[in-house]
Amino acid sequence: MRLQRLPYGLRLLLVTVALGIGTGLVGIACHYLLEGVQWVAFGQHRLDLLQQFEQAGGVRRFLVLCTAGCLAACFWYVLQRRYKILSIRKQIELVGDVSPSPLVQILHAVMQIAIVGAGASVGKEGAPREFGALLGSCLSRECSLTLKDQKVLIACGAGAGLAAVYQVPFASSLFVFETLGLAYSWQNFLLVLTSTYLATWVARPIVGHDAIYHLSTVSWSASSFLQAILIALIVTPLALVFSSLAKLASRKRRKDESILWALPLAFLVLGGLVSFFPIFMGNGQVLAQALLSRQPVPYLPLALAMKGLLVYLLLRNGAYGGTLTPSFALGIGSGYLVTLLLTVVGIHLDPALGMLLGATVFLGTTLQAPLTAIALSLGFTGQDWILTIPLVLAAGMSYVIRKRWEKER
Repeated sequence: MRLQRLPYGLRLLLVTVALGIGTGLVGIACHYLLEGVQWVAFGQHRLDLLQQFEQAGGVRRFLVLCTAGCLAACFWYVLQRRYKILSIRKQIELVGDVSPSPLVQILHAVMQIAIVGAGASVGKEGAPREFGALLGSCLSRECSLTLKDQKVLIACGAGAGLAAVYQVPFASSLFVFETLGLAYSWQNFLLVLTSTYLATWVARPIVGHDAIYHLSTVSWSASSFLQAILIALIVTPLALVFSSLAKLASRKRRKDESILWALPLAFLVLGGLVSFFPIFMGNGQVLAQALLSRQPVPYLPLALAMKGLLVYLLLRNGAYGGTLTPSFALGIGSGYLVTLLLTVVGIHLDPALGMLLGATVFLGTTLQAPLTAIALSLGFTGQDWILTIPLVLAAGMSYVIRKRWEKER
């Protein structure tokens, strides 16, 4: 009640600062939870995630995923029978009409992190975004902000959650405007930047500020423009197919009794595969790092198709999770593959730049956010912003192709 006596502008500022700090702490909690699940499931944590999975052994990987599938199926079946899970978009749309249940949303997000830690082929970014959105909703309501500003703070919380776990505040700010559709205004810019950068700063001592993926410095030349055009033309249709499958899976996700057998069966299929091929473990980080490190990935086209189908299989049969990291991995692989195919016909281009171009095109298509995709590709790999020039060309061409495809549907 005392806060409500403060001037409205001061209340808005206090909520934004509290959201940034709180979401940073959420990022730390998500980091520890993910590492804790991986430690329980696969043993001692190592710097190389693939090495951790490999040393656990095929039987252990299989059993962990089968157990995770059964637990996740029972959890989401019971939760969705009694309660309504609200997506971030729904929380924004229903402000003033329906308030999310904090306990339900928290449990839902925790399970997402748990299955990713157990090796599920979905992204981990959904959970911290939902945590942040929930925090923004609760704080803004408690401080009696207007419905308009409540919507803004929910979007800010989602962006801050993404920034905290991945340490990419600028890309996360762009994500709020491009993907969540927040209106462009000076006040919104200030609120988004304050919350995302503050969340990043709070989480940094624990999450770390190093690039997630290790890649030597990449340069570009005049031939990079040709490479950007060719990759945009070839990779964009692949990204559109994956995006359509992911959306279809989310729309038709199993929520009735059939989830009790379908989701464990999907995890059984995944467990059987990764017991022999651990590179398919997790959200795609292992596959992406293997490609960026130039490690051999046998039957790469088949491996990429299989990774995309695994994401669809889990989402369609009842699992929840993001598609950001899987999209990044598929983009890395697609860009690398296109560059290799061009080499066969006598066009020699830089494979490292090809992977970054592929990742930018894939992310821009699946997130429907080309600027965010550029910032994420550079932020994830720690590359210099000078690479923005060829990445902008690829993202721009991909955007045009996607818009034409959407218009013709």
